[in-house]
Amino acid sequence: MQNLTVPDARRHAIGNALLRIVARDGLDGVSLRAVATEAGTSLGMVQRQFAGKDELMLFALKQTGAATAERIRRIPFRAPVLGTLRRIADELLPLDEQRVIEARVYFAFAAKAMTNPGFAELVAAQDQEFQATLLASFQAAEEAGEIPPGRDHAALARMFSSVLDGVSLALLARPAGTPPDAVVAGLDTALALISA
Repeated sequence: MQNLTVPDARRHAIGNALLRIVARDGLDGVSLRAVATEAGTSLGMVQRQFAGKDELMLFALKQTGAATAERIRRIPFRAPVLGTLRRIADELLPLDEQRVIEARVYFAFAAKAMTNPGFAELVAAQDQEFQATLLASFQAAEEAGEIPPGRDHAALARMFSSVLDGVSLALLARPAGTPPDAVVAGLDTALALISA
């Protein structure tokens, strides 16, 4: 968010307010008035920045997706490649307050994408970018001799992201105070099976 213009900064602040509401109350808690209250601004200001609730929600989804993608891009890609995949997972698993918010938002919007073409298109584009990152990782892992040759890298990428989604959901749903280690162990087991 460096070097944002004042209108861009306002839009980002409003988008962040929406994300907090979604993480706390789900999509049912979102209204332009609720977002204005959460952002500490007027309803008129929100309406001047966004044509409606769907435009605001799409903006917020893009905003959180871009922030997550940027964090993944910053992960140093080094051997072992499967260790890099584990570091990618660590950036996405809901193991702290910020990542819990991001995971709740992601799953809320993914559910909305099932019935809303605009959201479906954006969620699919974000997934395609993530799949490309994983595909490149598995190709590099094969070249480094970390996984056997001849594997379907696209299928491995899809499997890894599915396991990651499942582990993330299990972490979000676990009872308060339950340690995450047993849940996260499933991800490590998947990585071990990939390299076997």
